[in-house]
Amino acid sequence: MSKPSSLKILQDLAKQQTDAAAKQLGKLNFQQQEAEKKLQLLLQYRDSYQSRFENSSEQGIDHIQWRNYMAFMSKLDAAIAEQRQAVLYVQNKKTAGNNEFLSNQRKLKCYDTLVHRQQFTEIQRQLKIEQKLQDEFAANTTRHAPYPPKTDS
Repeated sequence: MSKPSSLKILQDLAKQQTDAAAKQLGKLNFQQQEAEKKLQLLLQYRDSYQSRFENSSEQGIDHIQWRNYMAFMSKLDAAIAEQRQAVLYVQNKKTAGNNEFLSNQRKLKCYDTLVHRQQFTEIQRQLKIEQKLQDEFAANTTRHAPYPPKTDS
């Protein structure tokens, strides 16, 4: 068995890197979806809480309930702002992960092309060797063949 070429080794390494980057990108996609879901839940909860408070405030509320509502809404708004930052952070990581994946994919494609060229060149070299051997065999056969008998005409 022949030793693998340096290009083949590099191609295999690029494939491993591309596969790893694809797995990481999948994880980042999932993280982004989860972060966006959490943000949507917080926004829905805020809207729901605000609607319930507005409905109950029509019957009148005291200043303690108002202060509690405002404090809770402030905390909820802070959580929403924090979650928006988390979504943005994950989106940036996903963009970087996507760029890394695409870069690895391009590198793998280049190595694939170079390996195919190397294989093609090796096949061409083998064909030339075979042709040369066949030509030598034909020349030797012709040289050592008995001459046809001379006929007197």
